[in-house]
Amino acid sequence: MLQRLLFTTAIAALALTPALAQDSTTGTQPPPTQTEPAAPEPLAQDQAAPPPDSTTPPPAEMAAEEPPATPPPADAIIAAEGATDMRADKLIGTSVYNTEGEKVGDVQDIVFDKDGKIVGVVLKVGGLLGIGGKSVGIKWDEVKVSPADELMTISYKKEQLEVAPDFKTQEAIQSEQSSNAMPEPQPAVPPATTTQ
Repeated sequence: MLQRLLFTTAIAALALTPALAQDSTTGTQPPPTQTEPAAPEPLAQDQAAPPPDSTTPPPAEMAAEEPPATPPPADAIIAAEGATDMRADKLIGTSVYNTEGEKVGDVQDIVFDKDGKIVGVVLKVGGLLGIGGKSVGIKWDEVKVSPADELMTISYKKEQLEVAPDFKTQEAIQSEQSSNAMPEPQPAVPPATTTQ
């Protein structure tokens, strides 16, 4: 939105520039004067020609245009979402139910491996109105997805997930390791006092 406003303002400023440049006494712009370019002076025999301007491309390069872009091959393109497909933006935030129909959590994140395959999902379990709770990672083969119903089910009860270990991101693991590597601060020892 901000970019559109700035772009419109710049266009308006360019449109007003000729109006601002008008002669203030007559209200019209003076006609442009045309001057013919001066003919280059002939070079003396002992003078060398100046080097060509490096910013202007040779005429052959000016005429050559880049070929139009071609799309990727048809077998690399997904033209539309299939009826049995589910996009990640629908998957994240989806409620997850157990086989008894009890809501056990919501999908918070998706975990991929180095080859780009889904390893699992991270569920937000417990808490009240999105506050509190914990993150629990569940392997992808434990999750049954029904894209047509936008439904995900697992075979675990809410109580089981609430006592499962917390899911830790790499950032959390590195933060723990760096805080464990730091030495404990030593208490300051007051200097010994001598009495005489």
